[in-house]
Amino acid sequence: MQLTFRDIEDAFEIKERTLYQWLNARGMPAVKANDQYYFNSVEVLEWALKERVPLTPGALKLCERARQGQDVITPALTRGGVHSGLKGLSCEEVLGNALDLLPLPAHIQKAPLKEMLLSREQVGTTGLGDGIAIPHVKHPVVLAGVEPVVGLFFLENPVDFSAVDGQPVHTLFMILSSSFKGHLSLLSRLAFCLQDDAVKAVLAKSRMAPLSVAREEILAVFQVAESKTSRAG
Repeated sequence: MQLTFRDIEDAFEIKERTLYQWLNARGMPAVKANDQYYFNSVEVLEWALKERVPLTPGALKLCERARQGQDVITPALTRGGVHSGLKGLSCEEVLGNALDLLPLPAHIQKAPLKEMLLSREQVGTTGLGDGIAIPHVKHPVVLAGVEPVVGLFFLENPVDFSAVDGQPVHTLFMILSSSFKGHLSLLSRLAFCLQDDAVKAVLAKSRMAPLSVAREEILAVFQVAESKTSRAG
């Protein structure tokens, strides 16, 4: 879906003169046809990140609409949220506190869900290395009726998850899905995104100086990284 001049103005909450300045002086990507400018959502978002243009909720929503049905991680991460300063001195405490912050339906009982997450860690660590873990339940069907959720948490103190490289975990992605297919899709897309240099950089910056990175910037970086999965396909 091509975005128009007005779409960009409304999404970024800017005036016409500002958009012309972005186009003429800052190299904003666009195609001009019949005296009209047209924009690609992913290209615009990638440009905005590089140029450190303030991201508005409207800009993110615009890109979500333009790529509707293609993204998996981005909407799930939007639902789960980005959380800094997660407390806990053990794997059990961290998982329990993370669950408390996730927006889950009332019918989902968090105590048994926590036990399932802990059981999964005992079977085999979800610590990937480099301080990142992706806890998830072994049997996602117990979450029937739950839209896919990915919560991103930066821990207040690194915690031992018995990760493959022996490093304590400082960044946590909690994945919850109601189907095996959705579960595998989230895992594979997230693994792909975590290889992206821009994603690595924003996660490191968010961990070291959480107040300096806006939630919108994190979501935008994941949107751009996830868009590359369709190109790779």
